Amino acid sequence: MKRFFGWLRRQFTRQRMIFLAFVGVLFVLFAVGGIQVWEWSNSPQFCAEMCHDVHPEEAPAYQDSYHAQVKCVECHMGRLGTLRNLALKVTHAGHLPAVLFDTWERPLIAKTTRPANESCEKCHWPESFHYDTVLGIKHFDTDTENSEINTYLIMQVGGGTAREGRGKGIHWHIENEVEYIAMDEQKAVIPWVRVTFQDGRTATYQDVTKQLSEEQIASAEKLTMDCVACHNRIGHPFPYPDQAIDEALALGRLDRELPEVKARAMELLGAEYDSRAEALAAVEKMREVYVEAYPDVAAVKPESIEQAEQTLQELLERITFEEENLSWRSFPDHGGHKEFAGCFRCHDGKHLDENGDSIRLHCNICHSLPEIVHSTDEAVQMEVANIQEPESHLAPTFMADHRFLANDVCTECHGPNTFGTDNSTFCANSACHGQAWLEVDLDAAFPHPIALEGKHAEVWCHDCHVGVKKPVYECANCHQPSMEPHFGEVCEDCHTPEGFELADVSGFEHPVPLEGAHTDLNCSACHTAGQSLAYECANCHQPPSEPHFGETCEDCHTPVSFKGATLPPELHPVPLIGSHLNATCDVCHADGQRVPEYVCSNCHQPPADHLEGTCDTCHTPEGWVESASSIVTQSPQIPHALDGLEDCLFCHDPTKDVKPVPDNHTDFINEQCTLCHAVAP
Repeated sequence: MKRFFGWLRRQFTRQRMIFLAFVGVLFVLFAVGGIQVWEWSNSPQFCAEMCHDVHPEEAPAYQDSYHAQVKCVECHMGRLGTLRNLALKVTHAGHLPAVLFDTWERPLIAKTTRPANESCEKCHWPESFHYDTVLGIKHFDTDTENSEINTYLIMQVGGGTAREGRGKGIHWHIENEVEYIAMDEQKAVIPWVRVTFQDGRTATYQDVTKQLSEEQIASAEKLTMDCVACHNRIGHPFPYPDQAIDEALALGRLDRELPEVKARAMELLGAEYDSRAEALAAVEKMREVYVEAYPDVAAVKPESIEQAEQTLQELLERITFEEENLSWRSFPDHGGHKEFAGCFRCHDGKHLDENGDSIRLHCNICHSLPEIVHSTDEAVQMEVANIQEPESHLAPTFMADHRFLANDVCTECHGPNTFGTDNSTFCANSACHGQAWLEVDLDAAFPHPIALEGKHAEVWCHDCHVGVKKPVYECANCHQPSMEPHFGEVCEDCHTPEGFELADVSGFEHPVPLEGAHTDLNCSACHTAGQSLAYECANCHQPPSEPHFGETCEDCHTPVSFKGATLPPELHPVPLIGSHLNATCDVCHADGQRVPEYVCSNCHQPPADHLEGTCDTCHTPEGWVESASSIVTQSPQIPHALDGLEDCLFCHDPTKDVKPVPDNHTDFINEQCTLCHAVAP
């Protein structure tokens, strides 16, 4: 019995060992398989091909980025422990049904990207000091020769800690706490910023063109600036056309000896297309363009043209997407300020604090002033040491104000105050003055009281301001009246910014309407020696020696003409109708005299045997013919149906002693009665 139990024990131990070994092998296989599956599920291939085929352009962009050797999960889930990453990956499973059933809606940003302190800062420690870096950017012009243009900058990366005096440069933004409110998902519109300094002080800035109410500020999400607030496309960069073409030219993928190849490429890559297929088809016409425009070049450089077509097709695949209405423009890059606002989302001259000071808009906070060097220029000479700036240059609004304050003092450091874009002097830097920067508005906090249009748009600020930020805005500060006749005391009454010679007074309400013949006159025709006048016609127009009528010119004359003027009929005291309309003024106004009283007898003398009474009892202006039987009949004053003068004389015959009494005697008005009857005492 004892032996039996010993044998049984040995058998059980052997089976247990076999079982345990088997379980151990399974565990190892499961563990190894699980690790492999875990690693595979974290690989860029899995992310790009298995899950995120909904973003086909992101994978090539990722491969072309600085982070091509960094796994997707290191940014999108963070460099965290395995258990936490497992928990985070479970949350991503919520996207699986949409991918499987093709019901996804393509987002423009990755909403699951981890904060910078869980991803970027695991490699890029923010407190480590970063030295200044010299950056050379190669551009090419759109001229026939595709001329090379180089821009040199010293990038002041900064970093470190404030206690070591290193809280400066670009990385100042993460050394100090910067909070902001974004109005859109891509964080391109930032109307509110609050900075908390190391000593606890705070400063709040608002965009004066997009001000938020207190309720909006209180309820809005406050974001803290970190690496990805600016480096948002660092993992998936989509170059803009100019950048992509310049890079291809610099690398020799586009032959610089092809005339206007930069300009032709810009036309193709910068155009709007309805689809990627349409864009690629447009590139295939490259050869036709050169055959037509440069047949000699097309004959000797067919390989270069073919390579240009292939290169441009590859670039178009990078910046035009299969998804409708999406392209490189859909993904703003906040790391610069060329094609997108970038830095100028906040440093735009419009974000002001309660004192009216703006967020500093100083180019040399982040980099030195650009040096532009053409291929024909001498080698650039740059200052590599930081120069202590004058106190005035450190003012928050200096970038906006220096245009007013420029004077001879500036020449001691910067040379002649010769502004422009030809790079001939410090102030003629084309990288500054030859650009239109998105969102920057230096006048948002300082609206100009004079419209900067016409000739005003062509002058430099300091020409008028002469070192004064807010001078008295009077034309005479800059424009002295000429020695020739000049009129009036208020310049704006006649002048506009369109020009100061032969001023246009069309917008000025002149006391005398400037119409008719007045519109073609020069001011000096009336304002002799620039004198201000009492606005009377006689100041300029003397009555002729011939008969002239009346004392007030405007009674007869209009600005249409001053010769052969006729009085508008409606203005005459006597209606100018009938025969009056054809009479000349001097018929009545003898020697140009004003008629004291407008009565018919001033001009029309009755004949010897004429009946008594007022003329208009019988006559009208239709005619003054002596035997006007038809006219007399029309008189509204006659109550009888008369055939002519003979009928009148039947009653009104001065040769008769006895006057007959008509049947309608009672219808005679008083004036008619007194022609025959004396008034009873």
